[in-house]
Amino acid sequence: MKELVIHELDERLQKQVQQARDALTKGGVEYVLQVCFELLNKHPSAYEVRELLWEALRSTLPESSTLAGRLRNKSDGFQFRFSTRSLLKKDPLELIYRCDEMLLRKQLFPDLFLALEKAGSALGWVENQALACRVLIELEPEQCTHRLSLAKILLDAKRPLEAIEHLEWTLAKEPTNGEAQTLLKNASVAETLQRGNWEDTTTNFHSKTKDV
Repeated sequence: MKELVIHELDERLQKQVQQARDALTKGGVEYVLQVCFELLNKHPSAYEVRELLWEALRSTLPESSTLAGRLRNKSDGFQFRFSTRSLLKKDPLELIYRCDEMLLRKQLFPDLFLALEKAGSALGWVENQALACRVLIELEPEQCTHRLSLAKILLDAKRPLEAIEHLEWTLAKEPTNGEAQTLLKNASVAETLQRGNWEDTTTNFHSKTKDV
């Protein structure tokens, strides 16, 4: 099953997505969650629908940022990880469905999005992987590992310029991070080649790492 973009959906479903977008601007979070969940149940690879689902869920973050919320999420994350640990190898698509069910319940712990990223990788759903990593960055903004994961995904997807942004952030925080240095070199070379400036490859990389 390949990833779907919205314009590949049936016209009636496209209208539902647009209605959900309109409802979100008016604060209709519950309506958006229900529409997105129903759509994802039929079309689980439609990453733009899952992205809209996250936009709606983002408005619930202040509640989960309390101490009680963080503790609850930590406990939920452990239980979720334990209950789904065999699904990744056995049935990654079922793991995607399980994650979406948790999202409908407004469960926003990091382990859920880590599972989405891994399941997306197993299924070859690059955009869903990238979305999961972006959410993890929002939930745990100081964790360099999420940015490194996203950079790898973006680099594999031939989007080196986006990868460079996250790698430079990582190296500003951890200047000796060898993995980030290697990825930045690769991303810089790829970005230079995309622009067609083959002769500037070495200079481009050094100019990006010199000031880190």
